[in-house]
Amino acid sequence: MASKKTFSDTLSPAISLPFRALEFPDFQNLRFDIYQTAKLFLAHHQTSHLNRDEQWPARCFEIGWEKYYSDQYEETGWQKVPGGPLFDLQNLALHPAACALHYAPATFEGSKAMISAKGRIVLFRPEMNAQRMQFTASRLLLPKVPVDLFIEAVVQTVLANREFIPPFRRENWAWETRNPMCTYVRPLLFGHGPELGVKPARDHLFMVFTSPVQSYWPIHGIRVLVTDYFHRAAPGGTGNVKVIGNYASGLLPSGLAKHGYDWVDGKPRKVSDEPFHDVLYLDAVHNKYVEEFAGANFIAISTDGALIVPKSDSILAGNTSASLMQLAAGEGWRVEKRPIAVDEIMDKKRIAEAFCTGNAAIITPISEFYYKGRYRRFTPEKNIKTRRLWDLLVGIQFQMLDDPYGWVREIG
Repeated sequence: MASKKTFSDTLSPAISLPFRALEFPDFQNLRFDIYQTAKLFLAHHQTSHLNRDEQWPARCFEIGWEKYYSDQYEETGWQKVPGGPLFDLQNLALHPAACALHYAPATFEGSKAMISAKGRIVLFRPEMNAQRMQFTASRLLLPKVPVDLFIEAVVQTVLANREFIPPFRRENWAWETRNPMCTYVRPLLFGHGPELGVKPARDHLFMVFTSPVQSYWPIHGIRVLVTDYFHRAAPGGTGNVKVIGNYASGLLPSGLAKHGYDWVDGKPRKVSDEPFHDVLYLDAVHNKYVEEFAGANFIAISTDGALIVPKSDSILAGNTSASLMQLAAGEGWRVEKRPIAVDEIMDKKRIAEAFCTGNAAIITPISEFYYKGRYRRFTPEKNIKTRRLWDLLVGIQFQMLDDPYGWVREIG
């Protein structure tokens, strides 16, 4: 008996679309950009062949959402893509009705692979990225990627691209001369199955690819525009999870700021002849409490030496931020996680240092704030506590210091 023919069997080969050709990395002239590497990792969660009662996400509703996303319920629907899971880096073929292209059920993570001072290939707390991806998946009705599968995928992809990891140079990671070069690791989860109605996808893809990168922001510090018009997220929204759509809303305000524009009285207004490097967002309810940047967390150091981390239900929890809070506590500093008003960060008598932090930003000092016609300047070279956090974090990541927390994972 002939096997049943599926729709996919009738599809023509993928249409090749033109796109910017990827470069091969030159470790002497890296940018924070995407480069040609060797391999990517693919796994899929396919439910479209099941009866409707078995299709995602019925099972998690039956179990109970919070219980399903606890450790006691493992997701077993994931399979390696046939012929893989490692493939040569290449374009993917997607149906025009791919759910992620229309309704954005997609999330990504960012982590790094590095060659340490001991000559080892290391990762930094990859389990935290896996857990955050699961948390985001719970908000988007995506099947959670098991932590073990997530880490296996990252490890395999990094090792398959080991020649693209920049070599360790101590001067790249010294505070005074930092030019951080490493391999950026991008895990991505999205609903790729075709759906025309607004509903969860029935087919999902998990992939990991890499690219060598250098610093995301200038090392001497960044100029920041604090906006009171645009908002990154609102209570009850998706600000506290890593949804791809969260980043789209920041493209316009960031683009304006990089040309020296703020948004005033319903239109762009030139406020600076020098570009701002990024935008800091306030809360959407009171329009007064600092939240975060489009792609990084915000942290301040008070004049009495406390580490202050903004608290809000619409802020994305950061792995780097969490690590810095733990390091600061280990140094005996007071750590405060609380709402912090924009007027407080503009006050020299209350805030001494400020920086943005994240996987890409690492720790980038802020040299200047602009807010509604007012400037607040900092002197990054005098940021003693910010530098101490850099030395501790980078020292552990690159095995230049002991790792009392077990954060670093050697993989090769």
